Amino acid sequence: MSVVFRISCCLCRKNIPLAGDVIALDGEWQRRYPDMLGTLACERCVIDYGWSCCTTSKGGFVDGHVAAPADEVDTDSWSHHLDRGTHRALVAGHPRSGLLQGAELYLRWRAGHKDNPDVAATLGAALDEWDTAQRNGAASGLTAAV
Repeated sequence: MSVVFRISCCLCRKNIPLAGDVIALDGEWQRRYPDMLGTLACERCVIDYGWSCCTTSKGGFVDGHVAAPADEVDTDSWSHHLDRGTHRALVAGHPRSGLLQGAELYLRWRAGHKDNPDVAATLGAALDEWDTAQRNGAASGLTAAV
């Protein structure tokens, strides 16, 4: 049986409703909202915090703009989504954010199940990094690495 968990939204810090999808946001969201804790957001915040244009009035991007993923046209905030899915899928796919946002117990449980060795190895590496940072008192330093 899986471990039950809740993750908080990286923008509003409220628990993301279990019935709703989680949306993984990219570096442009982090640039625009540097106080984000992780990169996993609720749909409400993605709608409320979104922006309608990525270019200046002269047509270029602002200094520091983080390009949208290679397969996306870079037009607005919707261009800057990495993934959309269930809580379990997104914290497994973005474990550093999952750790920051409340899924540590689930990720430890999932890493212990060797049914998918690649996933277990990825989660194990993220957990090792997390544990090292916790021992060194630098957990907040992980926010830049998500």
